[in-house]
Amino acid sequence: METTEKTKKTLKEKKTEKYTRAASEKLHSKESGYKSASNIEFLMFIVGLALVLLAIRAFIFEPVRVDGRSMQNTLQDGERCIVEKVSYWAAKPKAGDIVIVHYPGRGADSFVKRVVATGGQTIELREELEVDPETHIAEMKYRIYIDGEVLDESAYEDTMLFDPTFYSEWKACEDGKLTVPEGYVFVMGDHRTNSHDSRYVGPIPLSDVVGRVHGVLYPFDDIRFVR
Repeated sequence: METTEKTKKTLKEKKTEKYTRAASEKLHSKESGYKSASNIEFLMFIVGLALVLLAIRAFIFEPVRVDGRSMQNTLQDGERCIVEKVSYWAAKPKAGDIVIVHYPGRGADSFVKRVVATGGQTIELREELEVDPETHIAEMKYRIYIDGEVLDESAYEDTMLFDPTFYSEWKACEDGKLTVPEGYVFVMGDHRTNSHDSRYVGPIPLSDVVGRVHGVLYPFDDIRFVR
């Protein structure tokens, strides 16, 4: 019984407060000072909201448009992706991550690539002649080796595009072998034959890794996670 009375009292107080506020606003609505204070409060709210949105974009999430075909078929030209930045505050990018990076000397331009090797690892491109045991037909295979072992790309190789006729070796070193410095990553596009990446610009400093791509947000009929 006592609880019910308290509830009624609270509701009555809230109702009274509502009417009092409405009456006060009506009474002072024509006063220039009151209008000015209301406008300032609204402006401060808008500025605060804008600052919060900018902070989210700068430090947590950022939408990015894919420009070009270097990540086909994982990502298509013109798709909008969401880039998450928080995970790399506590951990370093690892091989297989799809990331947004800045190239040294290219300013604020962003590029979407996949991490292939990390600091301390030696990456090498090998041309190997492979003979099919059934047909006995020889075919040249181009494989990436990390620290002497072939790179396992089975998790995403079904989306990769690769034309060995136009496969280009990297220009970052003369013998096709490079040890990635600590604090750097080596990135490549999934469309190996149509990607300007670390084979040309060299390893990317961790400070130029913007964040990790987790999925596609647009077009809406093709929203998906990517790996």
